[in-house]
Amino acid sequence: MKKTNNFIKKLFTISLLSITLISCEREKSITAESIFEQEQESTDPLDIYLKEEFRDPYGSVIIYKFVDRYIDPNRTAVPPRRDVVQPVAELIKQAWIEPYNMGSDQGEEFLKRYFPAEIVFLGSPLYNGDGTITLGTADAGVRVTLTQVNDYSPDNNEWIIQSFRTLHHEFAHIIDQNFNFDVESFYEISGEDYTSPGTWTTLISGSENSTQSINNAISRGMVTPYGTSSVAEDFAEIVARIITTDPVEFENTYLTLESCAGGDEACFQRNIGRQRIQEKYNAVLRYMKEDVGIDLLIVRDEFLNTLN
Repeated sequence: MKKTNNFIKKLFTISLLSITLISCEREKSITAESIFEQEQESTDPLDIYLKEEFRDPYGSVIIYKFVDRYIDPNRTAVPPRRDVVQPVAELIKQAWIEPYNMGSDQGEEFLKRYFPAEIVFLGSPLYNGDGTITLGTADAGVRVTLTQVNDYSPDNNEWIIQSFRTLHHEFAHIIDQNFNFDVESFYEISGEDYTSPGTWTTLISGSENSTQSINNAISRGMVTPYGTSSVAEDFAEIVARIITTDPVEFENTYLTLESCAGGDEACFQRNIGRQRIQEKYNAVLRYMKEDVGIDLLIVRDEFLNTLN
């Protein structure tokens, strides 16, 4: 799915010599392959852990051994270190599975049905042939790829937030695919303010999370520059930011109107953008609760608890 798609959704740098862009991708269709019958059960303790915690309850295989078929021929990446695989898998349980189990009106049954069949771990970003990098992908509800797992450390909250913005962004695309979010409602709010294809990066100043970059997005009624690239990405970025941002910070950054003095046109435009974000925020919470059966604010609170 993207940061073509369809999270965040993460922290990007622009070099004076070459621009490094961070994206996700949303592919239209892939077929889940039965890998259970093709290989003998491993007796490796790590594989046993992953089987008991992910495959058995959720039908999900965590793929950490480097396999070329999971990477486009035009891209490169490095495999994850073995020592980070189980800690990152445990964090997925704490910061993704458990929050959704708590927030769903179906409990564990929701993720048993919609959790991706494959989660691919890569040690680095996906390096694309055009000089960009991809932080995460989600493929038609079947596979999610998490990159940069070699950067994991238990006390690195910046890594956790960045990585789980990616995962929650990509899972928002999976929810969208299964529950058909009303994209027209978003487009009616901000239709003229979405960027033309490939131009969302012009809103980045320094990094995508710099104050200026976020203000550029807010002026268009979106929470990040990448969210301006399409309605689907706008939706996924809002979901990811709601889940991974302290509510006071989210309120102050995206919803609270500024006091604009002296005819500050940029300030007025940001306030118009915040009013649009408020509409989308309300629409996302309503859709997730009424159509999907997920209380996103519970998911947020449970996720933020993992950082403490």
